[in-house]
Amino acid sequence: MSIQFVAGKLKGEERKAIIQGVQKQMQEAALGAIKPLLTEFCEEELTVKLGRGKREPRRVGGQAREIEWQCGQCGCRDANHFTRDGHYQRALETGWGHVEGLRVPMVECQCCGHDVICHYTILEKYGRFWLDMDQQVLFGSGLCQSLRQMSQQWSAVLGSSVGLRTINDRINQIEPRLWQARGEPIVDVPAVVQFDGIWLREQTQTETIKLDKRQRKRKKRKGKKVVVLVALGLWTDGSGKREILDWQVADGESKAAWEPFVHRLWERGLRPEAGLQAVIRDGCGELGEAIAWVYGTTVLEQRCIFHKLRNVADKCREELKGETNKETRKQLMEQASAIYQAESAQEAKQRLTAFAEQWRARTPKAVATLERDFEQTIAYYALNGVARELIRTTSLLERTNRELRRKFRQVC
Repeated sequence: MSIQFVAGKLKGEERKAIIQGVQKQMQEAALGAIKPLLTEFCEEELTVKLGRGKREPRRVGGQAREIEWQCGQCGCRDANHFTRDGHYQRALETGWGHVEGLRVPMVECQCCGHDVICHYTILEKYGRFWLDMDQQVLFGSGLCQSLRQMSQQWSAVLGSSVGLRTINDRINQIEPRLWQARGEPIVDVPAVVQFDGIWLREQTQTETIKLDKRQRKRKKRKGKKVVVLVALGLWTDGSGKREILDWQVADGESKAAWEPFVHRLWERGLRPEAGLQAVIRDGCGELGEAIAWVYGTTVLEQRCIFHKLRNVADKCREELKGETNKETRKQLMEQASAIYQAESAQEAKQRLTAFAEQWRARTPKAVATLERDFEQTIAYYALNGVARELIRTTSLLERTNRELRRKFRQVC
């Protein structure tokens, strides 16, 4: 231990220097342990591939042992003709820092005397960065970190420069996997699915050239409004699991846009016979038509009560204007919200009737808005064993949309 402690309490720069010294020694100790461990794992995989340990004889006359590794010269895949041939040294960038002189086992083909091309599970051939960097970059991207933030973070860890393009290339690796995942069957079908659209402005480049603040020539960008159609699955087994099942970029929330999106989910296995019980949506009529076209009456369709009450509030502000009606507006909205706190659908209807009798004369538009499609806003009473908080609104999807919008602003 090379850290010098003192009897008194350390503060400020002295304490900072102590902590930095401890962190440096911890990193050195970690790197010292990681290097032989990685070599040991490669040795163990090589033993399994060859079917024999070190200094054990080859079974030349026995049955061929075909493996996926092959000789770079003659193409032989028979492990009985392969032997260990020492090690080569390479560098590797990891989350613990720069590893220098990592010993990787080599294999020689006895048929032609050339090297065997080995693809170890834990090491990518010619890859500068280890797997943990790819994972952390994807996590950072999901947490809405910018490319520059991740570049600075990894440059500090590795002690060398990590370019923005390097970070971006690793993020782009996930795109083909996402396309593949969107076509795979949905095996674990959620009981509830929420549909909604998130509006964004997509930026595209034009041929027009303009000068930026530093007088550099740049192509002018223009924005186009698009909507991302999102389906969020909610599991009601007590796990609290929620997951985006699919998404689609469209020009609008028309029936023509929603129908293929909903139908694709149905084809992937999102069906009532597999466990789907309810679909939650906002007041978009085109979405309702698409759901009816795909599912008919086989699933319960719940209108989001948050959007319903928001529409009531908009009408209320139109009819009860001014500061003098502030308390009246508050009272109306409290009574409207209380309707959805009823213990049963019948009680909710009774509360709606009482609400309409009290407020129709003063706020006819607000009452008419609440009464419109009211049955679809209390459909959740027909579901048993499902928490009402999960199925009455699209709030969980709205929260997810906020996270998505924050990420899209970095790239659009």
